[in-house]
Amino acid sequence: MSHLEIVHRIIQFDGRELTDLNPTASVEDVVKLHALTNPQLVTAVVEGPVILDGKRVYTVQKRAANKG
Repeated sequence: MSHLEIVHRIIQFDGRELTDLNPTASVEDVVKLHALTNPQLVTAVVEGPVILDGKRVYTVQKRAANKG
């Protein structure tokens, strides 16, 4: 008999945790949903995951803008 362990994911942006609006969707898709109300996330980049306390932790970083 096999045992399947569910690993929760955490999506962090700017020092806070974003709500995982759809745990079955990709992290990138969840960030796109949050971008509807937070324009900073439109060009954000997802890094990770890093396993921390049995959870997958993703960090969302603002993409550096090129001026010119």
